[in-house]
Amino acid sequence: MWPILLVCGILGLLGSIVENSGSTRAPITQVEVREVATYRIVTGGNVNQRTGPSTSNPVMGQLARDTRVTKLREQGGWTQISSPLGTGWMSSRYLAPPGSDPIKADRTRTSTLRSSSIRVIDGDTVDIRGLTANVRLVGFNAPEVSSPQCTAELDAGRRATTRLRNLLQNAQVIEYERVACACKSGTEGTRRCNYGRLCGKLTVDGTDVGRILISEGLAVRYICGRTSCPPRPGNWCR
Repeated sequence: MWPILLVCGILGLLGSIVENSGSTRAPITQVEVREVATYRIVTGGNVNQRTGPSTSNPVMGQLARDTRVTKLREQGGWTQISSPLGTGWMSSRYLAPPGSDPIKADRTRTSTLRSSSIRVIDGDTVDIRGLTANVRLVGFNAPEVSSPQCTAELDAGRRATTRLRNLLQNAQVIEYERVACACKSGTEGTRRCNYGRLCGKLTVDGTDVGRILISEGLAVRYICGRTSCPPRPGNWCR
């Protein structure tokens, strides 16, 4: 009996040594994995948030520039977001990562842009991603589309808007130059100056877009002074 017990004890001891030797599996360490939220910043002014990834979906509301939202997923140029309005969709062109500065307008006067960074509001006003306000293009005046004086002006304004959009979409090189608005000192960027808009020039493949619109009868020349502008030219209702 004793020999048998002695053999079993020796075998058990050997098994314990093997189990705890370096040749066995390393102990399993549990690691807590946390999902990191992906944030985006709204770069346009009063951008629509919709219930689905299409302009045919209902508008849930509008988000102001610099609103921080959570990115959930992307689909065909649209991004699903979580915002103060709830969960919905927004065009990806109006969203940028926090800290991005596509144009750095406060530090440089001229920048090269992509057409996807520019939203055409009308024939002489655009919204550029990364800027704090819309930009009134200088040197020309295009017909109004938001407050036209007649149907003829509205039609002309729509043509000018479409033409400017096509110029930007088909351009190989787009350059934006920031210029000072013709306002009293200290008022630029406020409602007392140019309705709070910035001022600038856009060129497509080296040609100012205003010159193109003027040559095609879709705008007229409009030159301001240093601190003020004359009445807007162009009688589109004749």
